Amino acid sequence: MTPPDWHQEVQQMIQAHQIQLVRVCVQDLGHMSRCREVPSGRFLERMATDGLSFPSALFAFDSSARIVPGAGPGPRSGYPSWHLQPDLSTFSVLPYAPGVARVIADPFEAKGQPVDYAPRHVLRRVLERARAAGFQVKGSFEFEFYAFARDGDSRGQAPVSPDAISPGPSSPHPPGVPAWTGLQCFSEIKQAALEPLLIHLVQTLEAMGARPEVANTEYGPGQFEISYAPYWNLEIADMAFYYRTTIREVLAQHGLKATFMSKPLSGFSGSGAHLHHVLHGSDGANAFADPKARDGLSQLCRWFIGGQLAHARTVSALMNPTINGYKRLQPGAFAPHWITWGYDHRETMIRVPPARGKATRIENRLPGADTDPYLALAAALAAGLDGIERRIDPGDPVADRPVSEMAAPLLPRSLSEALDAFEEDPWTEEVFGRSFKEQFLRLRRAEVERFFRHVTDWEWMEYEDIF
Repeated sequence: MTPPDWHQEVQQMIQAHQIQLVRVCVQDLGHMSRCREVPSGRFLERMATDGLSFPSALFAFDSSARIVPGAGPGPRSGYPSWHLQPDLSTFSVLPYAPGVARVIADPFEAKGQPVDYAPRHVLRRVLERARAAGFQVKGSFEFEFYAFARDGDSRGQAPVSPDAISPGPSSPHPPGVPAWTGLQCFSEIKQAALEPLLIHLVQTLEAMGARPEVANTEYGPGQFEISYAPYWNLEIADMAFYYRTTIREVLAQHGLKATFMSKPLSGFSGSGAHLHHVLHGSDGANAFADPKARDGLSQLCRWFIGGQLAHARTVSALMNPTINGYKRLQPGAFAPHWITWGYDHRETMIRVPPARGKATRIENRLPGADTDPYLALAAALAAGLDGIERRIDPGDPVADRPVSEMAAPLLPRSLSEALDAFEEDPWTEEVFGRSFKEQFLRLRRAEVERFFRHVTDWEWMEYEDIF
């Protein structure tokens, strides 16, 4: 429950910022944010402490908002109302939306039981396992995203036709022209033209407490990256939850549409959500650092990496929960394709950045930008903890040769293959719970079946003229 002192602080924030509406938000199992808008007076009067009702049918939605039979509480229950309990520690004023604030809530059933397959509850359970083992996790997601101009003009550049976007088979329906053109990653000229937008984004993230660190163009037309400072435990995922919505809403004010699809354009870089993270022990020290080791990594860090590698195929569906996500995981694309690790190597699944001592950490590059941050963090942490418990050796790092020559096991090539791996491993039920496993598989399988029945643009482009 929310500590009483938070209620007073929220009341002061509402008065100081003249808040009129409070968005009460929850992450559903379709990795989407759902919310109810509550007048601030009503929120303070009762809902901040007592919560509000919420239709449970929303947890039966897939990504298209179709109700999947058997998902959520199911039709036999009549889809009763659930209870949303705001976590007032997440209350945030939206600097880009005057008069509006947002708070993350947790869903509970009518009898007061947590909805145990809700992503935030799933992460909480894994964090409890970490605490029981004497650890806290510190980290942040490093998101990439694309921006497209709604008005048909790229920012400060000549318009470009969709056919010119891709050097290979073009994406048939890009959402507009890129916010900038070409492949000028980190280009000062490109970024100078975008600085008014970047300033607005950075100022907004700063005002929300995200503490942005660097912003730059990335290796795709209209692709950006804005990284932010690390957080602890549940806050890691909460900030990622806020980050994506904030980026989309701020860019919309500039006539741009942001997308966190993992692979929005054929022939260009995908967008990841690389998870930088480290464990700290009960003494507060970095548990991954060992100054006496030749590479500066503790044995515990190696076991943690070993666990993430051992469970990579199993948790791939949690980190890449969409059909599109597996188009990013290709060789030679600065994304993992094989289950490997290495020192400062951007084609391995686990990259160990060069910083050592207090800054020692690992980067799991498996999650796509469309990931559910609660489930991705839960998956990475659970796998790593299992590696520590079982003392799993990660093997040799990739060094002095291409990843393709390592004879390493492959990651799943499709969501269907990833779901098979998730379903077949009994460890997933032990760690994430039976109800979550069943609900997650039911929703994702339904999405795969819809895709299999759909005639794609690629099929028309490939076959329409020749058959």
